[in-house]
Amino acid sequence: MLLIERNAIATADPVDFAAFADHLRLEATEAASALIYASTAAREIEDYCGLALLAQEIVAVSDPWPGQVLRLPVGPANPSSVPAVELIEGDGSLTPITEGWTFNGGRFPTITFTGTPGGRLRVTYEAGFGADAESLPRDLHHAIMDQALRLYDRRGDTDAPATLAPSAARIAARYRRVVVAA
Repeated sequence: MLLIERNAIATADPVDFAAFADHLRLEATEAASALIYASTAAREIEDYCGLALLAQEIVAVSDPWPGQVLRLPVGPANPSSVPAVELIEGDGSLTPITEGWTFNGGRFPTITFTGTPGGRLRVTYEAGFGADAESLPRDLHHAIMDQALRLYDRRGDTDAPATLAPSAARIAARYRRVVVAA
């Protein structure tokens, strides 16, 4: 599955501001300008884990002939929302597929088809833990702050490796999808 687009629904910061300022040991004015590091850290963790932290619209395109179970690339997906599933025709036009499938939301969302879908699909759905930092699991909130601290401390350092902070990586690893290839 090829993820092609993430569109923010939630507009809040991915961290609680007071906790963020305290974690980075910054005064409020410095912390306000450092919030960009929190947003960047959140995006790095999202990409590493295949997560949407705050509410987002995900637009994904499948591989050709994806089979009867289509694994969606980003979770958690709201199980009560209904995704838009469209067949991508040879000329690039989209044909809605409104029946013959069921949506299974949650951390690792899937769409299960009753038959073979017949080609590449475009799926648009909502994912994320909620609208603000308070909706995030506490460990992920902490991972964002640890990664933001690493980015802030190493700003301008071109020699440092571009990796997650060890504490953020340990936390984020709990949320990664593990797939056993057949």
